[in-house]
Amino acid sequence: MLKQSLPKLRVQEDWFADQTRIHRERAGLDFVRGLASDSAAGQLFSWRVPEVVHEDRANFIFVMTAAPADGVNWKEQLLAGHIDVSVAERVGEMLGAIHERSRVVGSSVPDSLAEFAELDCFVQLRIDPYHRATAAAHPDLAEVIEGEAQRMLPSAHERRVLVHGDFSPKNIIVSGAGDDARVLLLDFEVVHLGNPVFDLAFMLNHFTLKAIYNPGQAERYCEAGRSFWSAYLGAVGTAMGDRDLLELDTVRQLGALLLARIDGKSPAEYITADGQKDNARRLARDILTGAVVSLSEIHHRLAGQGERAFG
Repeated sequence: MLKQSLPKLRVQEDWFADQTRIHRERAGLDFVRGLASDSAAGQLFSWRVPEVVHEDRANFIFVMTAAPADGVNWKEQLLAGHIDVSVAERVGEMLGAIHERSRVVGSSVPDSLAEFAELDCFVQLRIDPYHRATAAAHPDLAEVIEGEAQRMLPSAHERRVLVHGDFSPKNIIVSGAGDDARVLLLDFEVVHLGNPVFDLAFMLNHFTLKAIYNPGQAERYCEAGRSFWSAYLGAVGTAMGDRDLLELDTVRQLGALLLARIDGKSPAEYITADGQKDNARRLARDILTGAVVSLSEIHHRLAGQGERAFG
């Protein structure tokens, strides 16, 4: 499978990014592949990443191994209403392992992670098109959304981990099901040292959006979200600090990302009905204004659906 970074992303609005991001993507793949193949813990892992087998740095290209022949894109499964909570558990375990094993506290960054300390690409591909574009569309929420943006840009003296930056079902290939489920993680072009909350909120936001899109399966999407969250906490242990605070921080970021997928530069293409958009906006606003502060409250809203649940 061949990949090349482009100077302009294939989206409707103008959205530019530095092509050298592909060099860091390759480094991110190599780093996480090293974690997944760690002989001391390899048998515990039911996940992996592709291997880069050739690189043309001058043309911003690399070639990597293909996904398994029986692999299915997880986003497609979820949108079709095929919700395997065991897959969500594997994904939570995977993210927890990546975060726990790349944790940095203070300004001393190991050589293996030094390449990921620069945040320009993350700002170009996430902060500007998600947070700041959304803040411009909602001036009354601009201050709180900018606050969420700044939290995702930790200083050298704050806790940081290797953040995937696009930790989404579309970047996960699933093989098997239930206890036999295996997952493959793709697309590391936004990888950086940052706040672990971003990856957590990014994934949970996708369960939220799909519950709004398919309300008949809302409880199953919420169950998958809970499975993902629980597996992540089990994998990181106490490495990410107080769990209540982690949840509060994650929910606030989820609110910003939820609104961004409606009114930012990268709207969710399957949320097309005005009622769905309004429900997403109401929930996002309630999160950002502090009326909703926990995952259980979000799931209660989603399970109810309807105008009352979101009004």
